Amino acid sequence: MSDHEQPNDADYLQTTKWSVPQFLLVFAVGFGAALMAGILVFAAAGDELSVAAFAVVFGVQAGASLAAMWWLSRTRGTGSLAADFGLELHLSDWWALLAGFGLQIAVALLMAPLIQLLFPEGPPQQEVATLTASSSGVTEGLLVVVMVGLLAPLVEEMMFRGMLLSRAVRSLSRAWAVVATAAAFAGVHLLDPSAIAVLPGLFTIGVVLAIVSLRRGDLSLAIPLHAGVNLTAALLLVFGDQITAWLEDAQANLEQIEGLVRLFF
Repeated sequence: MSDHEQPNDADYLQTTKWSVPQFLLVFAVGFGAALMAGILVFAAAGDELSVAAFAVVFGVQAGASLAAMWWLSRTRGTGSLAADFGLELHLSDWWALLAGFGLQIAVALLMAPLIQLLFPEGPPQQEVATLTASSSGVTEGLLVVVMVGLLAPLVEEMMFRGMLLSRAVRSLSRAWAVVATAAAFAGVHLLDPSAIAVLPGLFTIGVVLAIVSLRRGDLSLAIPLHAGVNLTAALLLVFGDQITAWLEDAQANLEQIEGLVRLFF
């Protein structure tokens, strides 16, 4: 579909009519694979959650989910991930990564007062956030960035906007389809109870991702936008100290330059 065409919401990804049970099947396959991988990883490496263990478990979960969707596409759909799930990417949409950065910052600022009101002593920290922040070395940092910033958006968009949203628009109005799928997207993160603090933010992001998917007619914009959101959080958690130090150095250098300029005026 051309970037200039505006699809009818009722026609959004209707080449293959996915059902809620099929969505739940994909979710169950991914969750079950992650559970088994976690048992094996912790049996071999101990109870401590490391970046490597997280990468293995999440990689297995994502791979299993993608395999389930590929199987459904071959057996229940057209065999085309683009037609069945809206899986399209365009180099011209690179700017959506930057838009995702802006979306993440805007949502964080918007939700900050609510979080401070609900959690005056500080919000609980998600396991993945704690793990990301504790990663050491370039290799571990890159692993987290790839898993959280690239693989997670791909799988989640195919599931929530490629399958669930396409199902919702068949029986609900645009507004209710957006709200319902955004609520499901936010709610599934409660598998980690600590995510309750970021639930409003996740819901807001889910609303934006659903709207851009409906407007574009596929996932070509939602995936890089989602990736920008996740990459912002991952990069700040992994390289936050280095970024802060760089900004402080930049500010000091700017003040020195400003002082020299004033000598001539």
